[in-house]
Amino acid sequence: MENAKAHSTKPPTLWRLFWVSLRLSAFTFGGGYVIVPLMQRTFSEKYGWLSEKEIADQIAIAQSAPGIIAVNASLMAGFGLRGLPGALVCLAGTVLPPLVIMLVIYYAYAQFSANIWVQRVLYGFRIGAAAVLVDAVVGMIVGIVKQKNVFTVCVLVSAFAAVFVLHVPVWAVLLSGGIAGWVYCALREKKRGI
Repeated sequence: MENAKAHSTKPPTLWRLFWVSLRLSAFTFGGGYVIVPLMQRTFSEKYGWLSEKEIADQIAIAQSAPGIIAVNASLMAGFGLRGLPGALVCLAGTVLPPLVIMLVIYYAYAQFSANIWVQRVLYGFRIGAAAVLVDAVVGMIVGIVKQKNVFTVCVLVSAFAAVFVLHVPVWAVLLSGGIAGWVYCALREKKRGI
């Protein structure tokens, strides 16, 4: 499923990649999963640097890999656009704002934690982050269902049931989904004679 905007043939400059990553990271509150739909909109829909399929694949790898999903996703996007230099500038742009914010909060923790206005603002951030997270989940589910592929819908339903009903660890569900996807694609390619 490709985005409506034509896929850009000219990759962004390193400075532009850094600035976009920095801006995304600086104005994203609520954790790594909140940045995922924003990255998709920015890198795919707004600038056309990556297709929706490329973003979806990179997010799947970023989520499956150990570490912070926002950092992993920015590394994948940067590497896909400009190789190792792109990955490094995206990493710097993504890590710099939270690092500065955490240092400021660390040094002023007593004043921040006791301030009623700060508590109210953070409460609002949590609500907004939850809404963005729901948007990301619904967007991914809609994308899977639009493929009209019985296998992907079955994996989606099975993964949901395994995590939320059977309480299977997420790592086991991701590993099982990855193996099932690999087997499915291998059988499909064999059937096509590739």
